[in-house]
Amino acid sequence: MPYGVYMSASGAHAQSHRMKVLSNNLANVETPGFKPQQSVLQARFAEMIEQGNVVPGMGGADDIGGGVTIRPSETQYAQGPMKATGRETDFAINDEESFFVVSRGDEQRLTRAGNFLFDSQGRMINENGDKVLATNGQPIQIEPGIPINVGPDGRIQQGETTHELMLAKPKNLGDLTHLGDSQFKALAEFDVVQPGQRKVVSGMLEQSAVSPTGAMMELIETSRVYEANVRMIQNQDSVMGTLISRVLQQ
Repeated sequence: MPYGVYMSASGAHAQSHRMKVLSNNLANVETPGFKPQQSVLQARFAEMIEQGNVVPGMGGADDIGGGVTIRPSETQYAQGPMKATGRETDFAINDEESFFVVSRGDEQRLTRAGNFLFDSQGRMINENGDKVLATNGQPIQIEPGIPINVGPDGRIQQGETTHELMLAKPKNLGDLTHLGDSQFKALAEFDVVQPGQRKVVSGMLEQSAVSPTGAMMELIETSRVYEANVRMIQNQDSVMGTLISRVLQQ
């Protein structure tokens, strides 16, 4: 493959990946607690340098570079705006480092989306049916049909029984892997936020942290860069075809 075509194809592939990440962000602009992903592109050395056959900085053709490579996407954990909903089982966390804990089967998951509800059996769940965990690590369960009182810091009281929403605080946000929507999996042990440090607000939801205008502008820019790379491939293919025709005619 001609070097110019390879470079343009590498750029088009990278921008296509970037468009997928941005499109996913825009698709979740209304998802409570969603944290946008940021695609990471990195310039790479030419193949001969990467293989150790040539030393970089020698001023040769290999110093031109080998296009771009795609790195794992990074999550932006900035807190989204909070919106009052009037539903007492909606909760928001007023800091950037804590997460609610839910369980799906035997797996614990972390989320910033606090749009919870009680099902017909009195289990507190989220919209996906995942069970919401209390500070003791057990799912929150109440007696159906009996009134509850939702207090500050995520306390749910029914009669003499009090449940407190578990809040997890990862030792490092880099320990989290994004599972899709607004859920994460902790790759290392996390701390449970202690009383007095809990910043839970009832009757509110954290909205998506995606900026629709910013994401749309970035998507337009990425689309134009992708199209420019495709045109470069077409131009170079046309030039190569012309050169080959002239050579064959001689």
